[in-house]
Amino acid sequence: MGGEGFLFIPDYIGLFYGLIFELPEYIRNEPVEPEGFIGEFRKYGRYENTDLFIIVLLACVWTFVRHIFTKYIFKPLTNHLQLTPVNAAKFPESAWRFTFYTFSWSFTAYVIFFCGYEVFYKPNIIFKGWTVGSLVPSEIYWLYAVQGSFYLHSMFATIFLDVWRSDSLVLCIHHVLTLILITFSYTVRYHVLGSLVLLCHDFNDIFLELAKCCVYSKPRKNGSKVEIYETLGNICFGVFFVSWCVTRMYWYPFKVLLTIQPSVAKVYYSDHLPFGLEFNLMLWAIMLMDVYWFVFIVILLVKILTGTMKEMEDIREDNDGATAVGKPVTNGTSTEYSTNGIANGNGVKRRQVGGNGTTHSNYNHAE
Repeated sequence: MGGEGFLFIPDYIGLFYGLIFELPEYIRNEPVEPEGFIGEFRKYGRYENTDLFIIVLLACVWTFVRHIFTKYIFKPLTNHLQLTPVNAAKFPESAWRFTFYTFSWSFTAYVIFFCGYEVFYKPNIIFKGWTVGSLVPSEIYWLYAVQGSFYLHSMFATIFLDVWRSDSLVLCIHHVLTLILITFSYTVRYHVLGSLVLLCHDFNDIFLELAKCCVYSKPRKNGSKVEIYETLGNICFGVFFVSWCVTRMYWYPFKVLLTIQPSVAKVYYSDHLPFGLEFNLMLWAIMLMDVYWFVFIVILLVKILTGTMKEMEDIREDNDGATAVGKPVTNGTSTEYSTNGIANGNGVKRRQVGGNGTTHSNYNHAE
């Protein structure tokens, strides 16, 4: 069966065939609840108020930890490296995400590979032994608490702390969908499925954020460039690209999307699986966003290979008014760095409206 083991022959045609012709089975066999969706959720969903409290509390903890890391580690590091103002503002954002994703994926990998679960090698057993309100193992409970609280924190950070980019809205939608999926899969005890989704999505983010840190570290305030960071950034981007293809374009469709199709999901559990259609729609929505971002990655790769782009940069910022590598611009007799309304290095957006009605940051702004 497709999706078993590390390597397998992918059948994308069969995957889309199942999407079109199998999903209606969830509708045809869906029990009719008098109260509709709410009634079904009351019947199959299980959660405690303490679960919600822990999620919100940990989200606040992540926000506080980010502030501490930014203030005492990341920002002093940008000062030590003498980064340009525009990159000094972005570096802590990527450094924080690199730190968290390294921790979170390592935790997820530990749970999946070293806690007695076989779902990565045999994903078709995900629903084996599923029961309403079954006990969630402690390691998965805390994995869910860590991940759910981080995505709640990330929604706040994307809107209020991070540099706003052309795909930030899509990122917000992604965070909302992921948070709903985490919460929903926990309450109906599809936690093993959710853990596999997390495993397939966090690994490449480690190298994406590390590559961005390298890009931000290359140009310095005095106009010089440390070329070693360009090489390191290219290496990280190469690992990121390969891992994206493997985990999101190869593993995720066949270890997750294929697994929840009726013909596979009911191999070990033939009874009614609640919210089968809803989970399929959410998981496929995440797949579509993965493809959306994959287009950005391919465009960037093509630009690098064809020589159109001499230095690696974030193409999402082409129209943001923020320079990805902090190139100096000349204004009269002095050299300044354009920063068009970017976030400050302490992780808080701070914009001012000038007398001419334009928006700019507190850094020197060259018109």
